[in-house]
Amino acid sequence: MKFITLVAGLLISPLSYAAVSPWLDFTYQNGLITIPVKVSNIDSYAVLDTGANTNAINENFVAKHNLKYNHTGNIEIEGAFETKRNKIYQKVPVSFFGIDTHLERLPSLDLSMPNNAVLFGQGFFKLFNTQIDYPNKRMRLLTHDHLNIKEYENIDFKLQKGFEQPIVKVTLEDKSMWMLLDTGFTGGMLIERRIAKSFGWLKKQNPKTYFAGANTTEKMENVKAQEVKFGPFTLSNVHVAFPAEGSKVNVSSQYRHTSSKIRGVRVSGIVGYDVFKHFVMTMDLKNGNLHVGVPEKKL
Repeated sequence: MKFITLVAGLLISPLSYAAVSPWLDFTYQNGLITIPVKVSNIDSYAVLDTGANTNAINENFVAKHNLKYNHTGNIEIEGAFETKRNKIYQKVPVSFFGIDTHLERLPSLDLSMPNNAVLFGQGFFKLFNTQIDYPNKRMRLLTHDHLNIKEYENIDFKLQKGFEQPIVKVTLEDKSMWMLLDTGFTGGMLIERRIAKSFGWLKKQNPKTYFAGANTTEKMENVKAQEVKFGPFTLSNVHVAFPAEGSKVNVSSQYRHTSSKIRGVRVSGIVGYDVFKHFVMTMDLKNGNLHVGVPEKKL
């Protein structure tokens, strides 16, 4: 891809090293991207989640290491299935990409395995342009003044009004819709039940599974879409989930602060790993720009 070649070439210039980080290999945990970090000088991992409005700390990590942080109030966090009241911690020491810092106002979440110490949401992604090479399992950071992604944008993408969540226009079968771009979603697509009905999928005996959100789980039905268009690319046999009858699932906005009353465009679902795994995605979550490309061979 022309864009990927351009960005790779910029690394040759000595002036670019301060503006572009080296490639960092990451690991997958069932489709979740995790990178090595230190939290309170403890080697651990951070989960990268563009669908999360805020950074967060794993309550299981805190409990395992018996850590004592300054607790300053609570916040209501809206997950896919319920709203939960979470503690807020201050001045949590974190090191990543050679950066030593203290993170403020970190809500606690249940991130399952205690080795995953923190979740990096929009608070992390807005600091830099982020390039994620899914097939080669690596990523790097670029400063905003180093590359204007808007010049290379090849997909409808913006920040949801009020919530500032990254949303992308995806065509599922013959319907175009806005969806939350969520690196923290390990499936392919999660859509509203009304959309599944419009495709006639409710008339079928679909396999059922349980989908785990930030705070709880719910029963889902599963199908495979014949065609999904993501930017200039077309995919087939993409996994699609939707709420089973009676399930209470909010697929339009994960991790939304419940005090916000601002409404943006209608978001019909979530797109995640099963779509992203084919691509190199270069995103600017500060200004709302995205380029989707295919990977070159690993440098």
